[in-house]
Amino acid sequence: MKNYLPLILALFLISGYPNLGKAQNSILRYADQQLELGNILHAAEVYGKAFGKKETYRAAKGAAQCYDKLNDYSQAMKWWEKAAEFEELTVNDAEDYLKTSYAVGRPNESRAVLEKLGFKIEDLANSDMKTVLASHSMTTSQEMEFVNDINSASATDFMGMKDAEENLYFVSDRGSNIEGGPIPGIRFDVKNKLFDKKHYNWTGREYLKIYRKNKTGTIEEIEFDRKDFLHISDPSIIKIGEKDVIFFSATRDIDKVKGKKSFTVHPEIFYGTLNDGTVTEINSFPYNDVFSHSVITPFADLPSGRLYFASDMKDGFGGYDIYYSSFTQELDFSSPVNVGDEVNSLGNERDPFLHDDKLYFASDGIEGYGGFDIFSAETENDGRFGNLLHLDSPVNSAKDDFAYRQFSVNEIYVSSNRLGDSGLDNIYRLEQEFRQLLVRVIDCRGDLVTGSDLNLVNAVGDDVEMIQTEPGVFLGDLTADTDYNLSLTKDGFFMVEDKGITTKETPSGVQERQYKLVKIPMDLTVFTYTIYYDLDKSGIRTDADEILSTVLGLLEKYEFLGLKVSAHTDSRASDKYNKALSHRRAEEVLSDLQSRGVSGERIALEWYGEERLATDCPDGVYCPEEMHQLNRRSELLLSVELKEGTVIPEEFLDENWCSETEVISKILEEVYESTVYLGKRNPLMDWAGIAATQDKGITQIKEK
Repeated sequence: MKNYLPLILALFLISGYPNLGKAQNSILRYADQQLELGNILHAAEVYGKAFGKKETYRAAKGAAQCYDKLNDYSQAMKWWEKAAEFEELTVNDAEDYLKTSYAVGRPNESRAVLEKLGFKIEDLANSDMKTVLASHSMTTSQEMEFVNDINSASATDFMGMKDAEENLYFVSDRGSNIEGGPIPGIRFDVKNKLFDKKHYNWTGREYLKIYRKNKTGTIEEIEFDRKDFLHISDPSIIKIGEKDVIFFSATRDIDKVKGKKSFTVHPEIFYGTLNDGTVTEINSFPYNDVFSHSVITPFADLPSGRLYFASDMKDGFGGYDIYYSSFTQELDFSSPVNVGDEVNSLGNERDPFLHDDKLYFASDGIEGYGGFDIFSAETENDGRFGNLLHLDSPVNSAKDDFAYRQFSVNEIYVSSNRLGDSGLDNIYRLEQEFRQLLVRVIDCRGDLVTGSDLNLVNAVGDDVEMIQTEPGVFLGDLTADTDYNLSLTKDGFFMVEDKGITTKETPSGVQERQYKLVKIPMDLTVFTYTIYYDLDKSGIRTDADEILSTVLGLLEKYEFLGLKVSAHTDSRASDKYNKALSHRRAEEVLSDLQSRGVSGERIALEWYGEERLATDCPDGVYCPEEMHQLNRRSELLLSVELKEGTVIPEEFLDENWCSETEVISKILEEVYESTVYLGKRNPLMDWAGIAATQDKGITQIKEK
């Protein structure tokens, strides 16, 4: 037979029974007992009744702490204000008061009260408190959308999972509100033996159930082929063969234990076959221990064959830790393994979820914005986790945030009690200003190119991770209001740069770019200029100045052009003298261009003396001076001398560079314009003919 004496005693105490009504200490002891048993709402009400009998710090603080646990921050704020009227207010209580005031959007009021009491806000703002304050000043282009078609008006709702058919499963205590109490944001559902089978003592509401929203939008409760479950939550669904297997947390209806007068019923993990909205063939996870520890929030990852869960087993680091148990297709489970102190803390960790080799979970023991926050950790080579990351706003808030679920790059859910101060959990969807860059790299045939390296950096030089989704296709996330520089390289090909990628004043979505990698044509002569010298002179004549200026401009504009200076003489004087003279002429051209800013590394010199006469005027043959003049020359050969990493000019990105003729044609368009006038200045040259030797990829000027 159940012992109802504590309940009867409480009724006497609270109703003001003449012999016991003034015994406030007895009322407070009863409230403490209810708090310890997990009857939080009832404890809060008893503390309030005690304060009504006699206004004390202990009663006000007790009520404030209970309402904080219930996440009923409006009521908690009222009671903290009452507690702050007493000199007993401690530093820890002052911090809790300050946090609660931020939760209800009234920080200035609490700060003024605390400063008047002699508390220094900067002393209260420990590392945990500073992150709470920071979360209220953050701005972001992302928003959390309240999921109207799932959340109920006056109940708690939080996210579960999807099945293979894209049906969405979630958890709710929707139904009649028996006592009208608030709903806690995070609960671990430990149950004492004195419980009500109709409603949950903590909240005064119905027990948690699992619901399914199908693709047509219809919501239905999932039925379980067992009658001893109270709370049922945290669904995780995998398909083994043709069977849908659902894992879930549940608190059982146990009110008698042989040989025990006092006991605590802990939540456990179960699994069964899900078929048309009903769960059958229900089995208990072999590492449950209903009277020793809790096992909750399962997540089954089929690729790794691991069942992740949270538990307060004795070998943990603090409260609840994240564990995993390997399982087979036959659902045999290995001994639990603690994932380690890179994830687990002295506080509580729960709601494990794996996506893209990252473990997401909620924790109240790791520094965050307040309450439970969501973190991620990357999978290490040894199967453990590292590189812990706190997710920024708006995923995390100053209140409780948990049950992170990501089903695609733009379908992310979070459960939180951030809305108002009611303490209700609700489901939110991350409506981010979603921006990505999709790059396709093709060759001259239009085929995707393998083996290329793509680098994307933002305006401050930070690298952006670009994932190669398939050979030649890259995908990466972009940030709003940001400029980017892209470079694309492959050995033996032109380097491509694009400095025009930006998310400024652009809508969210995917930006697509396609780049063509073209093989580098080596050592192609694209144009030849000729300058002339006076007899026995090496100095640059004034009629060469405009030619050199044109060459300079082309070299400055096209970094992939090189220059070869080939100097010559006529046949008069000795071979040795002429060789030296042609050397001096080549050096003069080099000196002139270097003085104009051209690097000497881009200029190659050759000198031949009289070895390569342009006219048939060798030693001993009479020729008019005009014929000798044609031999006193330096030929300036502009060539495509491309090296690895040579960049295609930005204005050429849309041009066809897939043949050598096309490579040089764009340059020649400008070169022709700059050389037309040269023929008018030198009557010895006829610039009318330009012949392209396409089979060799060489374009030259014909001299007549």
